[in-house]
Amino acid sequence: MKKISSTIFHRLLKPLFLLPFTILKIIFSILNAIFSKISDKLRLSITFRMTLVYTFVISNILVLLSVGVLSGGFAYIMRSEGNDLKKDFTLVTAYIDESHEVPASEIEQLSKSSGRSISLFDENLELLYTTEKNPDSALFIHRYASRNVIFELDNAMLIVNPGHPDANIPPELFNQYGIAMVYNNSMIEDSKMIYVQIIDKLSEETEYAGIFIITLIALDIFFIILIILIGSSASKRLLKPVKVMTDTVQNISINQLGTRLDVSGSKNELKDLAKTFNSMLDRIQLAYDRQNQFVADASHELRTPISVVQGYANLLDRWGKEDNQVLEESITAIKTESENMKDLIEKLLFLARGDKDTQKLEKEDFHVNELIDEIIKETVLIDNTHEVTCVRKESIVVNADRGLLKEAIRIFVDNSVKYTPEGGKIKLECYLENHSAMITIEDTGIGISETDLPHIFDRFYRADKSRTKQTGGNGLGMAIAKWIILKHEGSIKVQSKINIGTKIYIALPK
Repeated sequence: MKKISSTIFHRLLKPLFLLPFTILKIIFSILNAIFSKISDKLRLSITFRMTLVYTFVISNILVLLSVGVLSGGFAYIMRSEGNDLKKDFTLVTAYIDESHEVPASEIEQLSKSSGRSISLFDENLELLYTTEKNPDSALFIHRYASRNVIFELDNAMLIVNPGHPDANIPPELFNQYGIAMVYNNSMIEDSKMIYVQIIDKLSEETEYAGIFIITLIALDIFFIILIILIGSSASKRLLKPVKVMTDTVQNISINQLGTRLDVSGSKNELKDLAKTFNSMLDRIQLAYDRQNQFVADASHELRTPISVVQGYANLLDRWGKEDNQVLEESITAIKTESENMKDLIEKLLFLARGDKDTQKLEKEDFHVNELIDEIIKETVLIDNTHEVTCVRKESIVVNADRGLLKEAIRIFVDNSVKYTPEGGKIKLECYLENHSAMITIEDTGIGISETDLPHIFDRFYRADKSRTKQTGGNGLGMAIAKWIILKHEGSIKVQSKINIGTKIYIALPK
């Protein structure tokens, strides 16, 4: 028989090398399908998921190691057995060369010492001699090699019992597991071809391999169970801060918004999470406090006009029917307070729409300088006690909501009128700077203190509380003006000094 080339050997070894990866792929697909179905029906905890991942990864590593060890052991046994068979073949050929005939006694002794059966065939593959007890079972195996060979190395073949009678291979050639190692080679004696066939049933090797496989499986199972226990414990220990955070958060209520997560001992990503959550709680508490203050201020602002209306209604009920002076005074006061309540409610609704982002902007292109002229004319018509002028006016076109922008500028101008003594000056400017439309409102009023300046845009905040009754207002105008400017992607800057005046800078994108 010709030697099998190294190319064929590598071609046969490739499927064996890819076998563990194929097994892993199948296992992964099955586990992934099972995990998906379980996840759909059950709510799996993070601890369980982490333990499952640990177990899956370690199991794959163990399987790879086991397959690698088994493959290496199998290859070693096959090569070692092939070398032993080759040595037996060398001895058989030496016996034949020495005796020039079939050395039955020497071959029989070799067969008994090695535990292998030896058969000799002539050039027509007819049986010349065999150590098999039943000569009929001595067949030249290569005729059926294409179906039964599972591993080849040089002239050695590992064959399996096909398990059906049509194969014409006697079952006594195989061990109890249906496996045998066959070595075929030829020699020339007296110009005649003689084929030598040596068969090893691998009984001991198969038993040792079985014990080794069972040991590996037992070790794999042991380590998998150990990894499950260790992984579960480690996962719980790692996620303990998360449980503490969860318990803390569950105890936070509207009356305990001051509770914060402890970040003193953490030094990993959970510390960042805790800081982020604490920051969120700070914002929630700030928003909640502002909401409470807003409700309290709105209630206070509404209480005064409602009390006035109620007082004059009672006055009318008692004496207003006969006293025309009381009647006139009551009607005027009720109308005034109704207008104040209407103005307050409209501003509250405007801010509420702004908070919900439902206040729409109807933008259009227009000249800011024309809008400034319009505001100055309207202000002069209703107030002749101040000098209102535009000291710098450049022609600038912006894309904005004209009505809302006019309302914002009017709020600033009205505040200047309210808090500037009679005879004071109010100056407006409109110019282009750094690709932005700049609008300034400057007055010579009473000014704003450094303490009040950071809060002038807060809702219901009024810097000069002593003049509230004289100037009117409810502290919402500046908040509305700021919202309008910021909604146009603009900015506001305020400079003020007590008893000198205030200057407001508005920058709008051109």
